[in-house]
Amino acid sequence: MRPRSHLPDPERRARSRLTQILHDQPFLCGSLVPMQRTCGKPGCKCTRGELHPGLYLALRVGGKRKMIHVPQTMEQAVRQWVANYQEAWHLMEQISEFCLKRFFVKKEQLRGKRP
Repeated sequence: MRPRSHLPDPERRARSRLTQILHDQPFLCGSLVPMQRTCGKPGCKCTRGELHPGLYLALRVGGKRKMIHVPQTMEQAVRQWVANYQEAWHLMEQISEFCLKRFFVKKEQLRGKRP
């Protein structure tokens, strides 16, 4: 494999940031969903319609969609983990676009070499 120094600067920066996220930061492949629920306790205000607010992590586990409650004490960390995943996904899309451009250039070069 050729050294990264031959890559365009934007692609090199995207690859560097992606590596940093994947190696140094936790990430979660999911999205955050605010929901209001009842607790089930008789006499609670939620039985009268004042539902309890909560944050849930929506993700796929074993091919099935799950909704996992996020405790308030973990909310900030989980938000960052989901943001890290979204940034990594965006960077992979950018890198893929650079690779696709190189693919088309090489494809055209091969066409020019045909007899």
